[in-house]
Amino acid sequence: MNLILFRIIPKGFISRIFGYIALVPFPGFMLRGIISWYCGKYGVKYDEAVVPEGGFRSLNHFFTRKVKDGVHVVAKGKKAIVSTTDSRIDQHGDIDGDTIMQAKGLGYSLKQLLPSKLAERFIDGKFMTLYLSPGDYHRIHSPVSGKITGFFHIPGKLYTVQESLVGKLRGLFAINERLITYIETDRGLVAVCKIGAINVGKISLSYEDNVITNRFFRRKREKFYSNDEVKDIKAGDEIGIFNLGSTVILLFEKGMADLETFQYGTKVRVGEKIGKIR
Repeated sequence: MNLILFRIIPKGFISRIFGYIALVPFPGFMLRGIISWYCGKYGVKYDEAVVPEGGFRSLNHFFTRKVKDGVHVVAKGKKAIVSTTDSRIDQHGDIDGDTIMQAKGLGYSLKQLLPSKLAERFIDGKFMTLYLSPGDYHRIHSPVSGKITGFFHIPGKLYTVQESLVGKLRGLFAINERLITYIETDRGLVAVCKIGAINVGKISLSYEDNVITNRFFRRKREKFYSNDEVKDIKAGDEIGIFNLGSTVILLFEKGMADLETFQYGTKVRVGEKIGKIR
């Protein structure tokens, strides 16, 4: 029933309306009450947030909050691969040829997730799927040190990425809108795939001001930077923002990475070591 319902409802329209509402500057007393309820409902660590003088101006201002210095400690070592988000590890391991594991007994195509010539570099590589709950910190950070060499915006649907649908709808992550960051290291390529979802008002990049998802008029756009445009990045540096929670899928080129072993549902925080570069 959930799948039928999600096929019918206007997911993009609902998400854009939610995004507009989140930008409304509610009166302070009302916004504080909403935020207090939200924190209790979803277990937000409010004491970690950087609260601006005068408080948050809107729900979106709160959703995209920064955290205090010292909350996230980035693992040391040039070879460390770190978590990009405060999130839950849903799947991780080997990419079997072109197939990535979505849920138990359910796989999907790497080349559908990443319809680019660069997909070939991830055949038989490694992957990790990270789910951000509504209560998690919504900024996205680099898993490795290297150079940002480009991005790929792929318009798509906005199905929910909750477990109820992830276990039913094959190729869900390759159907939804995606915004992908390419990071080149001296040992290979990493792709940080930010997946859109219903009620995610938009996804934005911290290094590109004019790339925003979930607009009325969208087009597929892949950009590769010239040598002068390439951006140096360190593990733990911010690269993007979810305007509410969703999913990040990390792709690692074949032979470049060894991932730690995690049980399904393990919670990780930005900067925590999740693997190492060979």
